[in-house]
Amino acid sequence: SSGINAEYGGDYDGAKSKLTSALQMKQKRYGDAHINLVPTLMNLGDLFNLTKQPNKAREVLSRALKITEKKIGMKHPDAAKILRLLGNSFYLMGDLSTSEKLLNKSLDILEQVYETDHPYVLATRADLGSCTRPGAAPRIF
Repeated sequence: SSGINAEYGGDYDGAKSKLTSALQMKQKRYGDAHINLVPTLMNLGDLFNLTKQPNKAREVLSRALKITEKKIGMKHPDAAKILRLLGNSFYLMGDLSTSEKLLNKSLDILEQVYETDHPYVLATRADLGSCTRPGAAPRIF
């Protein structure tokens, strides 16, 4: 989300328009299940979470996860990032149990790839803490 904010200056409608156009161009060039679609799908999912549209986020992030799993596997850091974003989507929908499961999967992958003080590891741990503290919000970024 901080990347979305920085890149688009809080213009979420503009961000959605640009990301949707980018996705359409990539789909036309690469097809519907190419790994090059994943970063744009992740950014769209992040944007939808940021704008409190978790169902839309879940839809694009599930697609990104499916492509990632098929093309590069579930031990890749991108899989962990998608799982984290999905976990935040489920948190926003009020499904703390599913959110916690997804965030734990994300953390398991991240801890195998990064040091314990890496920002992705720390942010995912903070998000997990949100699942156990009712009313706490995940750090969506």
